[in-house]
Amino acid sequence: MKIKKVQLILMLMAVIQSATVFFANAQITKISHGILVRAAGRQIGLTTANDEAFCLSLNDSIAPSAIKSVFIDNSNKATAQFTVISTAPSYGIKTSYGKLMINTGTGTWSLYDAAGRVLIRDGAYSSKGNTIQINYSAKGMLYGSGNRSSKELEKNQSASTVWNGAADIPYFWNSAGYSAFGVSANDDNPASWNRAKGKTDLIWKFAGKEANLYLWPAKTLYDGAKGYVKLTGKPKLPPRWAFGYLQSQWGWADSTYVANVATKFRTDKLPVDAFIFDFEWYTTTPDYSLGRDGKAGFTDFTFNPKVFPSPAKQVADLKSQGIKFIGIRKPRLGNTSLLDTARTNGWLISPKTDNRDLNFSNAALRKWYDEKNRPLIKAGVYAWWDDEGESYYTCYYWWNTAQFDLLASSRPNYRHFTLNRAFSPGTQRFGYCTWSGDIPSNWPSLAEVPMDLLNFSLAGMYYGSCDIGGFQGTPTKEMLVRWFQAGVFFPIMRSHSNIGTTARFPYLWGTDGEAAMRKALDLRYQLLPYIYSLGHEAYNTGAPIMRPLVMEFPVDTTVANMRDEWLVGKGLLAAPILNEGGKRNVYLPNDTWFNYYTGEVIRGPKTIAVDKALDEIPVYVRAGTILPVGPVIQYSEETSAAPLEIRIYPGKNGSFKMFEDDGVSYNYTKGNTRTTTYNWNDATKTLSWKISGAYSGKNVYKTIKAVLGKTEKSALLGKTGSLVFK
Repeated sequence: MKIKKVQLILMLMAVIQSATVFFANAQITKISHGILVRAAGRQIGLTTANDEAFCLSLNDSIAPSAIKSVFIDNSNKATAQFTVISTAPSYGIKTSYGKLMINTGTGTWSLYDAAGRVLIRDGAYSSKGNTIQINYSAKGMLYGSGNRSSKELEKNQSASTVWNGAADIPYFWNSAGYSAFGVSANDDNPASWNRAKGKTDLIWKFAGKEANLYLWPAKTLYDGAKGYVKLTGKPKLPPRWAFGYLQSQWGWADSTYVANVATKFRTDKLPVDAFIFDFEWYTTTPDYSLGRDGKAGFTDFTFNPKVFPSPAKQVADLKSQGIKFIGIRKPRLGNTSLLDTARTNGWLISPKTDNRDLNFSNAALRKWYDEKNRPLIKAGVYAWWDDEGESYYTCYYWWNTAQFDLLASSRPNYRHFTLNRAFSPGTQRFGYCTWSGDIPSNWPSLAEVPMDLLNFSLAGMYYGSCDIGGFQGTPTKEMLVRWFQAGVFFPIMRSHSNIGTTARFPYLWGTDGEAAMRKALDLRYQLLPYIYSLGHEAYNTGAPIMRPLVMEFPVDTTVANMRDEWLVGKGLLAAPILNEGGKRNVYLPNDTWFNYYTGEVIRGPKTIAVDKALDEIPVYVRAGTILPVGPVIQYSEETSAAPLEIRIYPGKNGSFKMFEDDGVSYNYTKGNTRTTTYNWNDATKTLSWKISGAYSGKNVYKTIKAVLGKTEKSALLGKTGSLVFK
């Protein structure tokens, strides 16, 4: 009898340890983050991915689990408490943010929010060949998958591919109240989705034997973005100087030319923070004509002596003028000997073809690449411009991994910054910018840039940019000026031009053209305290810097797909001229708006017609906005004794958090910032502030000049303070 009792106890312990329970012929196995459920002949994983998202996992052969993907931020250790729900034949997990359920009889699954509202009903799944398919009804407006399949803000598909200035992401936010992100077994053959029949039936496709569909309740686009970065990683800030103006071109002739351009920018009071160099910085001849075996003597990893005969000194001279060096990199080699080494080691993506592109996912290749580029970093290269890396979906991710690791070891704790021609999920973890590709110099191309960059913002690419002036061709003076004016309100402001075209140096475009571009550059630098603080907000909350109006006005159908005006943060509305002639219509949503330049009050919703001179930009500020405006400076690290203007736009209460830090290190990720929280009480007409954080560098503002209409009041910035306007 005692032996039987012992056997029974051992059996019970085994059941408890395996956490496998049978409910009405359904097998439920509790695992660390959820449950495995046997349903419709397949084992399904229902788990918590973090403290906001669920993961629906499928696998054709073994117990499903989270796929190892570079898209997912593995440093995020956030977890959610959950309870197992068993109401036969339905089983699932419930958390503070919702529940994910599956019917073991039919195999259908459903997603609910925290209030129990159904977000997805009766989702299904199947296998077809070497593809797993998940489908469900998805009514509502979908946003967020990038700009490759469509430049519209509202989406109906994502092919999850990359191209010249374009990327699709296997992600969307649904106005029905949730977000979805798919991960397949192979990051270079990512999940895709399509909503076809009647814009209701949505199908996810996952190549291979595994599929992870991440789902999280999200009432707003802000909630969707917050959940996305919690899953794929926070957008690290580039160095503060990257928020200034970056001057690029293909065609820097020689060392004298470079020095003269720098001198001209400074003597003409044209703010700039970096020069970006194309092929000519490292080679005398581009590699486009080279065949499979490259060319003996081609220089991949040295300075071109014609342009940089004394590179360390020249780069230091530029730096002393507040101008950083950024050099182009290609994902391939041109030197015959180096190509032989790469082929011998299997470091090319297609070793048996004429392709010369490197496979940066190879750790040994990255180590070798590190050794080749390290002397360039030591010579003073501050950032890289990565071009033409669309040969595989994760190329830019692994390429940036190599460069990030190199910088971390050669210049410890200095922020990584690169310009890239496409992106994939997770690249925002680097402090990464994507520009909209090699676009033509014409008005339609200018009009398309905001479409691309707003789609970038909604797809997790927080630092969007473009070739101001266009790359292919030469713009007219008016076109270039209008492009500069739009660029003021992009996350990263950069111009570029093809070889043989007129450089986009403002002083080459006539007295009136230069004056108009200088005025735009001055405005960009005055707005740096605001834009840089929005970079911190993006890191902390996932809210993008450049935002479509639909983020703030989701019920206004007029702005559902609006792409020719946008918000910078919540309060600054940019509606630059994107067409010839200086005229356009501007739509102001339901709120009170102030003309940035004149203070004129306009009550929306209202469409107004504007007619602007060459140096004028339509810009409006929302009531309740507190806008920090800095002095005009010539580069972002230039200090000034002038006070910080705090412009108040009344009509409702408002607040703004302004962030200050050293601008170059990752110490902000450890809380080493100075955060000044400004609050406006509209009833009492009182501006108050409170300073928190340990940072106290020389670059922090010590005084403010608060401006309400035509009234100004000055104050020293103590830990707390207030100003009353009567």
